[in-house]
Amino acid sequence: MSTDVTKLSSFANVDQSTNPNYFVHYLDTVSSLEAVQAAKRQTYNLLEACVGEYILDVGCGIGSDVQALAKIVGNTGLVVGVDFSETMIQEAQKRNQGLDLAIKYQQGDVYSLQFPDNTFDACRTDRLFHFLDNPTKALHEMLRVTRPGGRIVISEPDWETLVVDHADPILTHKILNFGNSSCMGRKLPALFKKAHLQEIAIIPITIILSDFALADRLFHLLELSKRAVDMKIISTTEVAEWLTNLMRANQENLFFCSMTGFIVRGQKSFL
Repeated sequence: MSTDVTKLSSFANVDQSTNPNYFVHYLDTVSSLEAVQAAKRQTYNLLEACVGEYILDVGCGIGSDVQALAKIVGNTGLVVGVDFSETMIQEAQKRNQGLDLAIKYQQGDVYSLQFPDNTFDACRTDRLFHFLDNPTKALHEMLRVTRPGGRIVISEPDWETLVVDHADPILTHKILNFGNSSCMGRKLPALFKKAHLQEIAIIPITIILSDFALADRLFHLLELSKRAVDMKIISTTEVAEWLTNLMRANQENLFFCSMTGFIVRGQKSFL
């Protein structure tokens, strides 16, 4: 299992993890990045949330997006956050204490949302689909609970766009592309078209990092390189040289790392 498969894909099994709080801290770290905050604001704009509307956030995590959207719809509306993890729901509820916001959290499964057809004016999810075995089924379930004319907004990274500037690009390619197979971001447009969504918009979002420690925390570069050695993709000497180069670049303020994701928005047909 690789970076997105070892730790990050464990988001599908947060409650069974020996350290569930790791995932809470990870989400806080990601959300603290300005590029991520800008992307989140972009999803809110594309969602076209208005006062009095009912919004669903699937895979709501710690609930920061639910809170932001609740401030938009006001107390005459409602934002519902659903997450498969009880740990995440409990954390989101804790962070909502004392806030006068129209919010409801509940544990649930994206494949079987416990809401009647056409319940919500808009539905969103962020960084959930690349963990799913059947994203098509998940999208159709989100569409089911969204009213005709309602909006769907999904954001996903594309792990094959992960790049790190290094003196040895061939070695770097071996390490970064070892197991980082989730390219859900680029698959979203086709997924939306096959589901007959209308007015599809596609927006690329690139996160750029200049600090090795932060890049490692988000993308697990050390773990990736270690597993590449374990799987005999590269040698211990190669990984030592690779990391030494990155550390030197970091010290000289030359470290560069980036990843691109995509936000896709569509409208449910009235037919």
